[in-house]
Amino acid sequence: MENDALTAKSELLSRRGFARNTIGAAAVALMPVVEAEGQKSKAAVTNVGEKPADLSDANWGEVQAKYANLLRVYSARLSQDEKGRLLRILTTNQYMLASIRKFVVQNGDPSACTLRV
Repeated sequence: MENDALTAKSELLSRRGFARNTIGAAAVALMPVVEAEGQKSKAAVTNVGEKPADLSDANWGEVQAKYANLLRVYSARLSQDEKGRLLRILTTNQYMLASIRKFVVQNGDPSACTLRV
């Protein structure tokens, strides 16, 4: 009888059960923090400004995502001028990436780094 009660208690307090409960409690405790950070980044993205006319929606979305990530990581260290400069740099780089991505490459094409004599 005592052995059955002891077995039931040990099943409740197993290492795996303890780990599951600990991870669950940590996840629940961190959820409001993650949500608050997400709201800050959404607010920062809305302050980006107008989409340039010659940049597609997908490319502008990439610029906004990269900008939001930079603000998430370095926002406390950056001044307003630096944030504006970051946005200009990201937009310029996205123009260059868009022009590179337009070039169609097939699997059989040779590398662009090889010297053709």
